[in-house]
Order: sequence, then C-alpha cells, then structure tokens
Amino acid sequence: MNERMKKLRKILYETLVLILPVMLGVYLGLLANNWNNQKEENKQTEKALENLSQEVKYNHITTEESLDYFKQLRDTIHMLDNRNTLPSSFSFWKGLNPPLFKNASFRATFLSGVMSKLDMDLLEKLTGVYELQEDIELQSNNYTQSITNKIGEETFTNEKFLIILENYAHDQISAQEQLVKELENLKQTIHEKSEH
Repeated sequence: MNERMKKLRKILYETLVLILPVMLGVYLGLLANNWNNQKEENKQTEKALENLSQEVKYNHITTEESLDYFKQLRDTIHMLDNRNTLPSSFSFWKGLNPPLFKNASFRATFLSGVMSKLDMDLLEKLTGVYELQEDIELQSNNYTQSITNKIGEETFTNEKFLIILENYAHDQISAQEQLVKELENLKQTIHEKSEH
C-alpha cells in the first residue's frame, strides 16, 4: 500500500507541476488582457474628454458672440424712434443669426459607448448643456418659421416685424445667458475630470 501511495503522490505531483504553470499563465494572461482593456478604455475616455472640452470651448465662444449680437439687436430696436426702420439698415445686422453649435464630439462619445464610462455629475451637465443648445436652435427655428409665414401678409407691417424681432432677441438673450453659465460650469467639470 505504501508503494501505491508513493505512485499516487508522484502522479499528483507531476500533474500539479504540469497544470499549475498553465493555470498561472492563463491567470496572468487574463490580468494582462484586463489591464490592456482598461488602458484602452482610459485612453478613449481621455480622448473623448479632450474632444468634448474643445467642442464646449467653441460653443462657449459662439454663444458669447451671439449673445452680444442679440443684446445689440434688442437695444437698438428698443431705442428706435421710427418703427418703420428696416433691420437691414442696422450696421451690425446679420439676420436672425442663431448660434451654430457643434455637437459631433458629444454624439461620437455617445455612439462609441464612452459616455457610459463617465461619472454621473459630468453626464448630467453634458446632457443639460446639449439639450439647452437644441432648445435654442428650436426656438430660433420657430421664430424664423413664424416670420416666414407672415411675410407677404398685408397686416404684417415693419412695426410688427420689429416687435417679433425684439421678442426673439429677448428670448435668445435669456436662453443664451443661461447657456453661458452652464457651459462655464461644464468646462470646469471637464477640466477637473481630465486631471484625474
């Protein structure tokens, strides 16, 4: 029986000597794979944050320029003595001129799945900013549509056009002032997340 036990121990030892390195190799391979995947995910997240940061900066500058334009438009219309003045006679006139926001980085971050790896605070701020940008564009489209529909009507006088234009400028100013604050907050949050 002693001889059998020795043989059994020898077989067990040889099996362990063969299996243990394989198991260790598989385990180390999985660790390396996970490490590489995590490294790649971190790289994608960093790139997404960098792209989002650039896009947010662009949209911030665009909004501030648009805000200045609409303040000038509102103030000029408000101070007009002659309500028959055509807006095209204003030296700064650029039409209804809503800001043209970029959103390609936001969409790419969402479509690539990187969005799900961002923390909740950043996701809420991103979503809020991009929804507000869409609201501003929609507001502009609605005003444009309402003005376009009235062109040619006898009752649509230049004075009525100026009233609508002044209201449009006021609404754009309100929305864009809020957007500027949210963009500044978002820029700060992205900067903080990029440093970690």
